Amino acid sequence: MKIKHSSSIVYLLVFLLVSCNSREAQEKQADIRLSNIEKLINDNALNSAKIQIDSIHLLFPRLVARRKIAAAFADTIVRRESARTLAYCDSILPLKIKEQDSIQRNFRFEKDTVYQEVGNYVYKAQKIENNTNRNYLKAYVNENADFYLVSNYCGAKIEHSSVQVSANQLFANSDTIEISNAANHSFTDAGTRWEAVTFKNEESYRVSEFILQYQSQSIKVSLHGKKTATYFLTESDKKAVVEAYKLWVVKKDVAKLQKEIKKAKLKIDRIKNRTQ
Repeated sequence: MKIKHSSSIVYLLVFLLVSCNSREAQEKQADIRLSNIEKLINDNALNSAKIQIDSIHLLFPRLVARRKIAAAFADTIVRRESARTLAYCDSILPLKIKEQDSIQRNFRFEKDTVYQEVGNYVYKAQKIENNTNRNYLKAYVNENADFYLVSNYCGAKIEHSSVQVSANQLFANSDTIEISNAANHSFTDAGTRWEAVTFKNEESYRVSEFILQYQSQSIKVSLHGKKTATYFLTESDKKAVVEAYKLWVVKKDVAKLQKEIKKAKLKIDRIKNRTQ
């Protein structure tokens, strides 16, 4: 029994010695990686540093002290990236707002405070009262940077659900808005049919892009449904679509920059609150 007991002690001592040596080796490896991470951060190779930080957590799950250092390095990267984002956005945002305001001067703001939560920027030449009883494409942008293209039709019933624009054998099509969709509205009065199909954002992207690209040419509009109707865009309507599309693009840019600024500030604040 004494021999067995002595053997157990020897095995335990050997195990502890091996474990200590193994831990010491791991600590050295981790320290080498941490040193490399610091160098990568100083060299602004932040993506490579992130990969190395992940490896610390993966390869050395029991080295809590080293993992805390790696986490601190990760915070440093977040702060540095966020500061870089803030600097970029703060420099670009005023220019985008100036561009937005310049385009927006050709629009008027419309909002029914009783029925609308979000107002619309409508090109001044496309006021409803100036455009009754004619076929045209109306474009506007709302406060949330959503783009709307409305196909307005007046005449015999055609139940149109899509729009095609063409010039010199080139063409582009909108998405199809089915008759049952709330965005496809129509009514008949005294034998005359009024139809209005509203395309939102990317639903009209190809059509709007086409008008922007070929605005200097004569553009034919074809309304497709149970029947087909055609007409040519007026210069005023082409201008309205182009300007509304430009306003949409710049408003999206402004909204994105503002969102990035908010995200960057939140990241920095989280680190501050966690380390205080």
